[in-house]
Amino acid sequence: MDIIEQVRQNTKDAIKFIKDRIVGEFDIGIILGSGLGKLVEGVQQAEVLPYSEIPHFPKSKVPGHAGNLVLGSLAGKSVAIMQGRFHYYEGYTSAGVTFPIRILKGLGVKKLIVTCAAGGLRADLQAGDIVEIIDHINLMGTNPLVGPNDEELGPRFLDMCGAYDKELREIAQAVARQQGINLKKGVYVSVLGPTYETPAELRFLSSIADLVGMSTVPEVIMARYLGIRVLGLAVVTNVPDKGCNISHEEVLKEAEKASDKLIKLIIGFLSHKGAD
Repeated sequence: MDIIEQVRQNTKDAIKFIKDRIVGEFDIGIILGSGLGKLVEGVQQAEVLPYSEIPHFPKSKVPGHAGNLVLGSLAGKSVAIMQGRFHYYEGYTSAGVTFPIRILKGLGVKKLIVTCAAGGLRADLQAGDIVEIIDHINLMGTNPLVGPNDEELGPRFLDMCGAYDKELREIAQAVARQQGINLKKGVYVSVLGPTYETPAELRFLSSIADLVGMSTVPEVIMARYLGIRVLGLAVVTNVPDKGCNISHEEVLKEAEKASDKLIKLIIGFLSHKGAD
């Protein structure tokens, strides 16, 4: 069995496992980054499937990522929420990092809200700010579409213009204004990690982007490959002018502090008629 056939079979196995337990399809997928898992507390008729139980699903290894697929209703929408994600720095291949996006597509997801914790690179950004990702730069040194292309799923050469859906971004901005949230905008640059940046790297990254993180971009690429529309929201958890003594515990703490504001924004987005 070649790699394309293997991935197809693994995807079918995982989707069958989920659909044998959950009836219906899900219009909106949500990926929750480090420290942002609190959103699932508001899900009604929630069915919680640990990643460890889903065939071929990667296992979440990073603190702050609970490792559950939560299916149910939120703000009147059928949602499939990933409570935790996967990273290249954990040792996963592209097939592992983005495998869940294939599952979300198989569950009917047409729109994806991707959230993440990120370092702020711009002078006006402070810990606790929420930033709408308007574009990204991939400095991970890899791409989830490297390797044989499955023509049944998407094109060999994917156009990434408009990766972050303009209409969804406009809805998010409208909801933020209604809620009195200052939703800033920025370009996100992804690096491989797991080390935090040196001062020289920060100077370089600050010249090309507004936010830096170790995730998000592979999932967005795969989502666009599969025809899923994307909204990206980043929570700023640290900024360079606070010094170099960054820890994952600090990132989690700041993300959790900002989570109520992010949850309010996401629920407002889901409630908006344009999110249908």
